[in-house]
Amino acid sequence: MGLSKAKIKNISRDNGAEVDVLFNPTDYSITTNMNYAEINVPGLRVPLMQFVRGDAQVLAAELFLDRSTSGDSLKEDLDQLRQFVTIDEELHAPPVCSFKWGDVDEFRGVITNFQEKFLLFNEDGKVLRARVTLSMKSYHPAELQYQELNLQSPDRTKTRIVQEGERLDIIADQEYGDATLWTVIAEENGITRPRLIQAGDVLTIPPL
Repeated sequence: MGLSKAKIKNISRDNGAEVDVLFNPTDYSITTNMNYAEINVPGLRVPLMQFVRGDAQVLAAELFLDRSTSGDSLKEDLDQLRQFVTIDEELHAPPVCSFKWGDVDEFRGVITNFQEKFLLFNEDGKVLRARVTLSMKSYHPAELQYQELNLQSPDRTKTRIVQEGERLDIIADQEYGDATLWTVIAEENGITRPRLIQAGDVLTIPPL
């Protein structure tokens, strides 16, 4: 069985270019961050933590390119990688890519940082050895995210802490995917004057 190579592929186009890296990276990292708001409630010793949103995941990897044994230039190899950070004429943006290696889930995103470091040249100035450091941010199409929001309507009762500036229609849109369902939340919580809800209020979010 041959060595499995890490692959980077253009998934913005059907039959998009796919590039095998010359040498698998020794490692790569995926970072996931979550944002929480601190809600100060009078009488409580510490603020309450309210989930706000997740950040895009970030993949960081360093690719090693070396053709010093054969003496061939790395220009073609570098050009293949550079296409993933080149503006596509039809998309008016660089393509969305996938990074896949081994049995780790495929990472889909856009390359936000691409750094080339040239390490070895021949007598004619051709690059024989280089390192490419890249960062990718995960990408999820808007239509898919909206579908996920609608599917995430709570199937059981939950509570939610009102944040500064929130209204019942905003909360209903986030919880149910439909702002007009604010009346469901208002009725469940006995709210007759919805404009008077305040940051720190604890609401019961009923299932639909």
